[in-house]
Amino acid sequence: MRAPLDQRSPWPGIAGLLISLWLALSIEAVAARLFGSGAPFPNFVLIALFIWSIRRPFFVSPPLVLVAGLAHDLFSGGPLGIWALAYLAAFTIARDREADGSGADFGPMAARFTVLTAVATLGAWAAGSASTGFPAPLGGLITEGVLTILVFLAFGWAFARRKERTAFY
Repeated sequence: MRAPLDQRSPWPGIAGLLISLWLALSIEAVAARLFGSGAPFPNFVLIALFIWSIRRPFFVSPPLVLVAGLAHDLFSGGPLGIWALAYLAAFTIARDREADGSGADFGPMAARFTVLTAVATLGAWAAGSASTGFPAPLGGLITEGVLTILVFLAFGWAFARRKERTAFY
């Protein structure tokens, strides 16, 4: 039988969070170098932050979201602060930690992620438009948002199924 969550060491969870964020940022950097920074590609950083905010909500704090956003900007080659601001706005507006529960309910979790992605995409568009002084093209960001949601549906479904199987242990 497993120890209760509050009696387990937090270090494996912290290591998992950092490793998954590093992998997401590395994928973002490789995609930006191979396809260019303007090519639409799923936002794996947002997916990792969201899944960890359900799995261990106390790990995903505003400073971590800010640092992950700044790292996303650095790794993708974009202007500093765009994704950091978008992530902070999205997690402030679209996250309800009490509603997430264990993450075993796929439908509500997918709906919350869709809203989170929409807020982050609009936040990135607004920050990008403000940084250049004229409206940024929205087509690439919308495509990136849709790709992110589709990729999350696969990850989120697997995560919810795993939570269902381990809910009684």
